[in-house]
Amino acid sequence: MNKTIKVYLACTGVGIINRGIETFARECFNGLHSTEGLQIELFKGAGDEKLDEHRLWNLPRNGKLAPFLGKFIRRNGYVVEQLSSFIQFVSHIKKGKPDIIFYSDSNLGFQLYWWRKQIGIPYQLLFSNGGPCNPPFTRTDYVQQVAPFYRELALKAGEPPSKHFLVPYGINVPDGDPLLNHEERQNIKQQLGLPSDRPIVISVGWISAIHKRMDYVVDEVAALPEPRPYLVMLGYMDANSPPIIDLASQKLGKDGFTARSVPYEQVAKYYQAADIFVLGSLKEGFGRVYLEAMIYGLPCIVNDHPVMRYVLGEQAVFADFSKPGAMSTALIDLLERSQLVEDRIQRKEFVRINFSWQSLAPSYLQMFRDCLAHDTNA
Repeated sequence: MNKTIKVYLACTGVGIINRGIETFARECFNGLHSTEGLQIELFKGAGDEKLDEHRLWNLPRNGKLAPFLGKFIRRNGYVVEQLSSFIQFVSHIKKGKPDIIFYSDSNLGFQLYWWRKQIGIPYQLLFSNGGPCNPPFTRTDYVQQVAPFYRELALKAGEPPSKHFLVPYGINVPDGDPLLNHEERQNIKQQLGLPSDRPIVISVGWISAIHKRMDYVVDEVAALPEPRPYLVMLGYMDANSPPIIDLASQKLGKDGFTARSVPYEQVAKYYQAADIFVLGSLKEGFGRVYLEAMIYGLPCIVNDHPVMRYVLGEQAVFADFSKPGAMSTALIDLLERSQLVEDRIQRKEFVRINFSWQSLAPSYLQMFRDCLAHDTNA
């Protein structure tokens, strides 16, 4: 009989910011918490202390002190946030003696690797590579690769296959039909201050020209013939965001778009109000937002890349976003089609079968068991 495995899931950004790795950590804990044979505890940067949830003291990346101190070590506030949580996390490790520390924040992981002998607990380090980082992976014991593309890159670089597990990100898939009737959608649009007489195109991610390429999204929506759909951009906003908002104001008009940063739990309503999901990035570590959109039945227009093909299967429209006009052409085609109820239900079912926690929990448990079966500290 397999023993119960104790896993400490650490992510300092949980409660502070909602990027892919933070929402993954939050949902991973919720999704695996009741799994038989597994005792998982979450260590987060902010929020209430609850059963098996612990708040680590830290200097948050979005405060004033972390970026200031980061200048002295030539690093950013995100690194300072991770490093500042280390001492308290070590006290939890010494007290709880976990079998595995499961993490996505690489700088925290480096400290746990360097100081493991001094800490005195022979935990295994399992790095979740959703960022993603490139090989070599010399300062961790094992790596969760969330898409075949990145596992293949690691193996081509000479990494041992036994060190890299292919287990995708999971996601919470709510019960019920993802399709709301016309009146329900109109009510949600009114609640959110969105127009009721125009199709809604939504893009969720960092509102920046970097990586998520929101400038490309704005340009492609602006290239559509009048009357254009209304563009909703949701995501993290920082110093890179004002140029995107200025561009959208210039090309779409102030009544042609909205750019907002909202709590994660409110994003679902925007998906329910939307008609089409787009993302301008040329590559992704995984792309949980694709799954979020499909849970609510939305058709997705994405760049043609192996990771997107793996996550979305045959459920999306793929185009070459390195070329101007690729997204706008796909948008015109989709806007002219009738959105069938069966298609929306099929998209949600695809996510449930392939990426729900119920479907993936056995794979995560087996990954944890395999980490201990090849204990590098034994």
